[in-house]
Amino acid sequence: MRLAGLSLRRRVAVAALCALCAGPVPAAVFDLALDVPPDLDPLIRKNLDLDRWEDLPELGPPQRQRLERELGQRVRTLLETEGYYAPEVRVRIDATFTPPRLEIGVIPHEPVRVSSLDLRLTGEAARDPDKAAALRANWRLPPGARFRHAEWEAAKRAALAELLAERYPAARIVESQATVDIPARSVALALTLDSGPAYAFGEVEITGLERYPRALVDRLNPIEPGAPYRQRDLLTLQARLRDSPYFSSASVRADPSEVQDGRIPVRVEVQERRAKRLGLGLGLTTDVGPRGSVEYRDFDFRDRAWRLSGNLVADARRQTLSGRLNLPPSAEGHEDQLSARLERSDIANEITQTLGLGAQRAQRRGQQERIWAVDYLRQSQRAGVATRQSFEALSLSHTWLWRAVDDPVFPSRGHLYSLQLGGGARALLSERDFLRTHARAAWYRPLGAAGSLLLRGELGAIAAGDRTGLPGDLLFRTGGDQSVRGYGYLSLGVPQDGAIVGGRYLAVASAEYVHWFKPRWGAAVFLDAGNAADRLADLTPVRGYGLGLRWRSPVGPLNLDLAHGEAVGGLRLHFTVNLGF
Repeated sequence: MRLAGLSLRRRVAVAALCALCAGPVPAAVFDLALDVPPDLDPLIRKNLDLDRWEDLPELGPPQRQRLERELGQRVRTLLETEGYYAPEVRVRIDATFTPPRLEIGVIPHEPVRVSSLDLRLTGEAARDPDKAAALRANWRLPPGARFRHAEWEAAKRAALAELLAERYPAARIVESQATVDIPARSVALALTLDSGPAYAFGEVEITGLERYPRALVDRLNPIEPGAPYRQRDLLTLQARLRDSPYFSSASVRADPSEVQDGRIPVRVEVQERRAKRLGLGLGLTTDVGPRGSVEYRDFDFRDRAWRLSGNLVADARRQTLSGRLNLPPSAEGHEDQLSARLERSDIANEITQTLGLGAQRAQRRGQQERIWAVDYLRQSQRAGVATRQSFEALSLSHTWLWRAVDDPVFPSRGHLYSLQLGGGARALLSERDFLRTHARAAWYRPLGAAGSLLLRGELGAIAAGDRTGLPGDLLFRTGGDQSVRGYGYLSLGVPQDGAIVGGRYLAVASAEYVHWFKPRWGAAVFLDAGNAADRLADLTPVRGYGLGLRWRSPVGPLNLDLAHGEAVGGLRLHFTVNLGF
C-alpha cells in the first residue's frame, strides 16, 4: 500500500504500514534525489518505474549493484528518447539512510541532430513528382532539427496522413530507420512510403432514412461518384449530417477493401431525430429575475422536412411569443428561414410593444457563417410619462460570423467575431433613411496552468440625423450581467422623460481573468467599461469592476459576480444560470 505523496518523496514508515495492512511490508522504498537539468526532471521522475523494486525482501550490496545498473540503463533509455545518446549518468543507492536514498545525476551533453533524410515513395504516387516534392516540403523533422523519438514518430504519421487524405487511402509505411552516429552527434533518417493505387469515390449508399427523402442527404453531400478520393470530403459530409437538426447520429466511411474497378463505395448511416419535441426551460439572472420558457419543435412539418418551432419566453421584464419556419438546406448549402415575433418589454421605464417579421438566408462554411436578412419592425413605445409613439422600419442586413473555440459551452481558447451591416430607407417602408453597423468580439486564452483570460468588445453606430422614427430594437443600450456589470439591465443609454432609451452609438470593453482552483470551480476578477449615447460627444464610458465565482456545472456555466459601478456607487450582485430539459 502506498500513501499520497510517495511519488514525490517516496517516504514510507514501516510501522505505519503494518498498522494499516496485514501482509508483506515493502522495505526497499527510496528517497529520490535528482541532479539533472530542469527540463529533464519530469521525464526521469515520472518514468523510473520504481514500483518494480518496492517488494524486495532486502537491499544488500548485490541488490544495490543490480538496481544501480538497471536504473542507470533505464535513465539512458529515457534520455535517448529526447536525443541524448552520449550522456553521463551516475546512479547511487545509499543504504545508510532510512529509507535508502536513490541519487541520480545526469550530464546530458549535446543532443543528436538530423543530418539527412532519405524519403522514398513507391506505388502509383511515385509517378507524380509533385506529390514527392510536397511530402519533402512538408516534412516535420528537417536536417538540422534536434532528434526526438516522439517527433520522429509524429513526422512519419504526418507524411503517411498526407497520402491517406487524398487519392491514396491504402497507403502504408514500408520501412523506416533512424541511424545514429554518436561521435558525430547526428542521425540519418530513412523512410519508404507505399501509396498503393489511386482511388476514386463510388456510389453513395445511405441507410437509416425513414421519414426524410434521400434528397435531404444529397443536398449536404459534397461527394460526386467518380471524383478523386479525398478524406476531407468524408469528414465534411459527416460533420454536416451531425450538425443537421434532422439526425441524432451519423457515420460516413469509405473502406478501401471494398474497392470495385478503382472506386470505393461510400457508406452513410444515419439515425433520425424524433419528429416532434416539447422543451421546457427555467432560468435565473439578476438582470430579469426568474425566467420560464416553453418550446415546441416539429422537424418534419407537412412531411417536407420543414422545421417549425414556436417559443414562449417570459420574465419580469420581457414576454415574447415567436415562431420560425426553416426550410431544408439547398444543394448550394443555403438555409432559408421565416420568422415572426410578438413582444412586450418594460425596461428602465421604457414600455415597448413589438411586432417583428423576418426572412433570412444563412450559409456556413467551416468556422464562418454569412447571413442575409430582411426584417420588418413595428413598435409602440412609451418612455416614462411621455406620450406613446409608434415607429416602423424595414431593414436589410448582412452579417458575418467567425467561430473558432475549443469548446462551444466552456471555451478556454479561441475567438468569436461578428460584424453586421444594414440599413433602411423611406422608399422601403421605413420612416427615415439610416445605415447601421454592429460588431462584437470575444477572445479566450489560457494563462499559466490554471488561469484563463477573456477579452471582449462591442461597437455600434447608426448613421442618421437623429433617432427620431427609429424603432428601439435598432438602437443601442447596455448594462447588466453580460455587458457592463455594476449597472442595471440595459440601464445605460439616453435619459428621456424619466426613462432610459436607446441611442445611436455604443461602445463596450471588458477584461476578465479566472483562476481555476479546481477543474470546475474558479475565482474571477474583471473590469468592464462602456455606454450608449445619441451623440459621439456624449459617449463617455462608465466603469464597473469586481470579483466573481465560476462553476462549470453539468448544464452550463454558472457566474456569480459582485460588481461596483463607479457612476452609480454601491455594489450590485450579478448571477446567471440556465436549466433546460
